[in-house]
Amino acid sequence: MSLENVIKELKEKKAKKVFVQYPEGLKLKVVDISKSLEKEGFEVILCLEPTFGSCDLRDQEAKRLGCNAILHIGHSDFGMRSEMPVIYWEYEIDVDPIPTLKKEFDKLKPFKKIGLITSVQYVKAMNKVKKYLEKNGKEVFVEKVLKYPGQILGCCTYAAEKIDDKVDTFLYVGSGKFHPLGVAVKTDKPVYSLDLEKNEVIGMEKEKMKYLKKKAWHNSRLEDAKNVGILVSWKKGQNRIDEARKLKVGLEKKGKEVTILAFDRVTKEKLEGLKFDVLVNMICPRFDDELYF
Repeated sequence: MSLENVIKELKEKKAKKVFVQYPEGLKLKVVDISKSLEKEGFEVILCLEPTFGSCDLRDQEAKRLGCNAILHIGHSDFGMRSEMPVIYWEYEIDVDPIPTLKKEFDKLKPFKKIGLITSVQYVKAMNKVKKYLEKNGKEVFVEKVLKYPGQILGCCTYAAEKIDDKVDTFLYVGSGKFHPLGVAVKTDKPVYSLDLEKNEVIGMEKEKMKYLKKKAWHNSRLEDAKNVGILVSWKKGQNRIDEARKLKVGLEKKGKEVTILAFDRVTKEKLEGLKFDVLVNMICPRFDDELYF
């Protein structure tokens, strides 16, 4: 979807005052987007709270500020209910993955069957990778679970898990380690990232081992802990309070003191001074690295 199409859809929904949510990676571009919308007659309010996904829909905040539509940039719709119309602008990143793939292709030579995965901004880039791999003798597997084939989220890696037994390796097309690391942890096959910002293919095995060691250490602390904090969020798509209550009951049966801690966004600073032996993250896997301390 282009900005022109976004504007057209906002007008079709009779939007007047637009609340704009976006990921941190688009912060430098969002002011220009705002100005373009204002030229079309919209009043624009930019949400400066971090937006981690479609799960983080701030319709109540938008309503309190008098807005009648939300523009949610950088994520796809997965059915969140809202108090007002929401336009999801997936903001596809236009990048050619083939030069990097050619340069780094030797790293994939040992593997015949490759599972492809990506995030929503890189779906078209992944399709180019698929064609290139097939032309070069690879058997490629792409599973559709979310809106697009191969699409995964930090909290949803089923597009990889469903083909784990069919492939020799997974190749993530995109940038950063968060998404491919999630797949590495949830599957039994080697995972590589075709990182289109660093322009290289990066193996995830070291990151996986580092994560699993942290997780094992954390779990051992939970077994020995007397005072446990369970972290939950009231964000619409991250609210797992019912599961947290069940976990609290189970831990209390083991003789532990348990407190449920609720946040909009959890940070270390908010937890400072609280005396817990261990914290259990039931919000978002993105916070795991931030909370293991």
